[in-house]
Amino acid sequence: MENLGVPDGLSEVLADVAAERAAQDRLWGVQEFPDGSGPAYSDHAEEAKRDCAVAWREGELTWRHILTEEFYEALAEDDPVRLRNELIQTAAVAVKWVQSLDRRHGVSPHSPKENGGRTEKLVRDRIPDIIRAGGRTPDTRVAPSGEYAALLRAKLYEEAGEYTATGDPAELADVLEVVHALAALHGLSPDDLEEQRAAKAAARGGFTDRIVLALPQ
Repeated sequence: MENLGVPDGLSEVLADVAAERAAQDRLWGVQEFPDGSGPAYSDHAEEAKRDCAVAWREGELTWRHILTEEFYEALAEDDPVRLRNELIQTAAVAVKWVQSLDRRHGVSPHSPKENGGRTEKLVRDRIPDIIRAGGRTPDTRVAPSGEYAALLRAKLYEEAGEYTATGDPAELADVLEVVHALAALHGLSPDDLEEQRAAKAAARGGFTDRIVLALPQ
């Protein structure tokens, strides 16, 4: 099958992947977690490679073998550039597997999950009081430290995105509040952060001159 110059239904599969990603963002918002990958998974990656090679030699290679090898190769990386490359390769194999399914069984419609998503969000400290003042009872909990750090990183994307979308300078105050909270996680006060900002500005300048640098090709 040929569609928009892309063979074997690739465009349809990529459209389904894009729809699924959009649904994930609607359900969960921007999510930030540590990678959790690294050399600890090197043995798994080597075992997956051996299994794949044996299956190939014996004529028993399956998509499971190929995707497992790519997945564990990604898990074994902790360098961001190499990890990104391996994740792209893993995603590409998953897409190719879907294309194979479609050729053998026909294209089935994809229905992104739309229910049961995010029901919580990190809010400013006085929001529960404001809700109570409005006559309602807020359902709240206190995030543990690890989750709190991840929620703050995601909140930074959220607030920056709201400014980018609206251009409202009032949104910058929200961005700054999240930045101060993140700095506090690193033991930095607002004065410490300003000192670091001023030092970098003195060494490298700010952005007031609107200089745009052409990057080498």
